[in-house]
Amino acid sequence: MKRVCATLLAGFLLIVTTYALADRSADVGAKRHVLIYTPHRIMTPEERARAAAQTAAGQTIPLWSYSIKAYDGNTYSGSMVGRAPFAHGHRTTTIPTYVIPVTLTFADTGTVFDPTQPDHCAANSDSVLNLILQSPLIHNTAFTINGVDVGTTQYLDAFQRSNFWTYVAGTPYHAVFSTSPTVLPAVQVTVPTTEGSTQSGVCGVFGQMNFDWWDNLVQTQIIPSLASSGVGPANFPQFLFDSVVMYLNGDPTQCCVLGYHNSMQNNGVFQTYSVNNYDTSGAFGEDTSVMSHELGEWLDDPNGVNPVPVWGDMGQQSGCQNNLEVGDPMSPGGVSATNSYSILMPNGVTYSLQELAYFSWFYGGSSFGAGGFYSDNGTLKGFAKPCPPGGTN
Repeated sequence: MKRVCATLLAGFLLIVTTYALADRSADVGAKRHVLIYTPHRIMTPEERARAAAQTAAGQTIPLWSYSIKAYDGNTYSGSMVGRAPFAHGHRTTTIPTYVIPVTLTFADTGTVFDPTQPDHCAANSDSVLNLILQSPLIHNTAFTINGVDVGTTQYLDAFQRSNFWTYVAGTPYHAVFSTSPTVLPAVQVTVPTTEGSTQSGVCGVFGQMNFDWWDNLVQTQIIPSLASSGVGPANFPQFLFDSVVMYLNGDPTQCCVLGYHNSMQNNGVFQTYSVNNYDTSGAFGEDTSVMSHELGEWLDDPNGVNPVPVWGDMGQQSGCQNNLEVGDPMSPGGVSATNSYSILMPNGVTYSLQELAYFSWFYGGSSFGAGGFYSDNGTLKGFAKPCPPGGTN
C-alpha cells in the first residue's frame, strides 16, 4: 500500500511520498521511504525586483520572465532559466555548471561515502561521479518526446524544448548545462553522530543525515568556501552524494530526502543550487529519477516561487499546491499515473528519468507542448483542474 501526505511546516511545503513498510528496519530488501522535497518561501516584491535587476546585470544565471493569463482568469508572473522561447530567445543558453562531489564520513561507524571512487554496488562498479557525467542529464542523447523528434541533447533541455515546442520547433533554442561541467575536488564533510547515522541497504549501507544541519552547512560554509574555485550566483553548483540521504526536522523517522533544489543570498545576490543522491545501496531503487525531478524544477522554477492556479490530487500531492514545480504532479508512486523514461546510454547503463509536467498544464489553454500533450511522456492529455478537488482534464 502507498500513501501520500502533505504537511505545512514552518513555512516549508513538505510533500512526502511514503512507500509503506510495517517495519523499515526489519526488511532491508524492501524499498525505503522517498521524500520529494523543495524548500519554499515567499519572495517579496522587492526581492523579485532585485532578482530581475541582478539577472539583467549578468550577476546571476540567465533567467527570463513571463506573464500569462491562466484558465482561472488571473494573470501570473514568474521566471525560468535560460532565454524566452516566445520571441527572440531562439538560441542556445549554456548554464555554467559545477559538479561538486561530497565525501561524507559518518562518525557513528567511520563509514565513508565517496562519489569519486569505484563503487562495487554501482553499475559497471563505476563511481557515482562518472555515472552522472555519462547520464542523459549531462551527456547528449537523441530524444523523441510525444512522437516528436526534439533533437540530440540533454534530458532537461529536451524537456524544455518539448515544453514550448509550438514556439521553438525548427529553431536552435536550447537551455543546457555545460557539456563538460567543471568538476571540483570532493568536499570533505564529517557527519557527527548527533546529525546522522548509517543503515543497512540491500547491496551495501547508506547514510542518513539531518537535512537542516546539512543545508545550513551548504549555505554558511560550503558555498562561500567554493568562491575561490569559481562557484557563485552566475553559475549552477550541483552537489552529488553516493548513497547518502537526508531526514527532516531532526527526526530520523522523517526520512528519506534523496534530492532538492534551493536558492539563497550569496553576498546579496541570488544563488541557486541543487543537492542530489545517486543510490547504489539498493534501499531506494533510485538512480537519476529524483535528480531529473529536481533539475527540471530548478529549470522552470529556480527560486521555488513561480505562482500558478491551485492544483492537486496529482503525483505526490494529495492536497493542494500553487507553485510551478514540474516534477511534483508526475512523481512515480503517487496518487496518479505517470510514465517514466528508461534511457540506455553508451556506457551500457540504463538510467531512469522522471516524466515532467508542461507549463501549459499549470496555466491551461491549448498546449504549447510537443504532440499537443501536457507532459513530456504522454500521460497528461489535458490541463489541471482547480483544487479542490484537483486532478486533470
